[in-house]
Amino acid sequence: MHPDTNRIAGYLDKTISADERKMVEAHVASCPECLKAMVAAHETIAKFRKDKKNSNRRYNIMKKVNPYLVLAIAFFLFSFITPRFFIQSLVATLVFGIKWVADSRSARMLVMIYDAWKRDGDKGVSRIMNTMKRDDTRGLDPAIKIKSKFF
Repeated sequence: MHPDTNRIAGYLDKTISADERKMVEAHVASCPECLKAMVAAHETIAKFRKDKKNSNRRYNIMKKVNPYLVLAIAFFLFSFITPRFFIQSLVATLVFGIKWVADSRSARMLVMIYDAWKRDGDKGVSRIMNTMKRDDTRGLDPAIKIKSKFF
């Protein structure tokens, strides 16, 4: 008897028991029709995971683009395209650039490290750096890594 689709899916996801697993393996080894179905299902799952990973990568890139940086660059370019609004565009570039720097994670982290250093000395900084090392899932900005080498 051929294994049903739920059992094949369970085999591929490794969610079925060891006995069921052995039974599916034994049947697939002797049945070319089920072997083809298993290979097709495996290739479909692999393609789905690859597509999902690629779409997440595109989303993460778009998530990292800061709108203030985009606006600062746009106003900077606009200042040269329209000479009539040169000063106003440069002021807007400056405002959006400062906002971009102030909102960045590394700037906030560096301010927090500086405050801890002023308040508690090296112990406060080492406490923050240890917390950052434990919470390494988000990763650190290069500015923070450079700053941490000095403490």
